[in-house]
Amino acid sequence: MKRYFFDLVGRQRSEYDYRGRVFSDSENAQQLAELMALDLGIEPEGEWSGWSIAVRNAQGQQFFSVPVRPDCLAA
Repeated sequence: MKRYFFDLVGRQRSEYDYRGRVFSDSENAQQLAELMALDLGIEPEGEWSGWSIAVRNAQGQQFFSVPVRPDCLAA
């Protein structure tokens, strides 16, 4: 089991995940990141458009990043 951290990364600032979540493999972590990006992409104001979900380990190493796309591009 490994702890994954899901940081929201924007152009001007970032929102860091200090708690993280434990998964048995990176595939489950990637699925959660994709779900989070889809959820943020349907915000009515589009405030998360252009952001991404950066998935990292406790040492800060980034495994992958998932972009947040506006609702019209998500489908």
